[in-house]
Amino acid sequence: MVSITFQPTTEDTILFVGGGKVAERRMQLFIDEPCNIVVIAPTVTDRICQWAKDNRITWYDRAFTMDDEHHIITSSLFFICTDNSELNDTLYDMGKKHRVWTNRSDAPSACRFTVPSSLELGDLHIAISANNVGPRINRLVKQDMMNRYGQLQKAMPRLKIFREEVKLLLPTPEARQKFWRDHLTVETFEAILKGEWMTIEEKLDHEISGIRSKS
Repeated sequence: MVSITFQPTTEDTILFVGGGKVAERRMQLFIDEPCNIVVIAPTVTDRICQWAKDNRITWYDRAFTMDDEHHIITSSLFFICTDNSELNDTLYDMGKKHRVWTNRSDAPSACRFTVPSSLELGDLHIAISANNVGPRINRLVKQDMMNRYGQLQKAMPRLKIFREEVKLLLPTPEARQKFWRDHLTVETFEAILKGEWMTIEEKLDHEISGIRSKS
């Protein structure tokens, strides 16, 4: 089993059999990518249902049948997310037969690949993988990062605006890089994480205003 970094394209189909919370979490990793997401399940979560209504995914609201094997054959990634172990055995064997990258939620050791846990804090997106050591480790690391980087979430929208202003004021990449090396240091970053963003924001605003006044 391997942990993969997969960048979907418009030619890729990601297949999900099952539409519960586990499927939703895995689907979230791909919902904004330019790929085709297909879900086969008689029931799905409210969020998956909304994605289907918004035409962001294709949902076949029925149980998987052997006639659906062609969906497996044509998929780039195949996620098995049902609570029926007998069906999951059959689906896994089909994925293996057709040499499709298959992930089985009820048997991590049987997966041909794993996907990292994800953490979203505003514009900050973090992938977390403990290389199949166990989901408990993933959850603990995720909680620690939420605690540690929660303050950064407050700063990022304004930092994005500052970045655009600096791009307009400083004409060369070298000048822009020097500005950020000088004013967004390791110490500055640590101060943001400690909750001192308002102070840092004032300093950055002052420095950018100084550049603007000289233009």
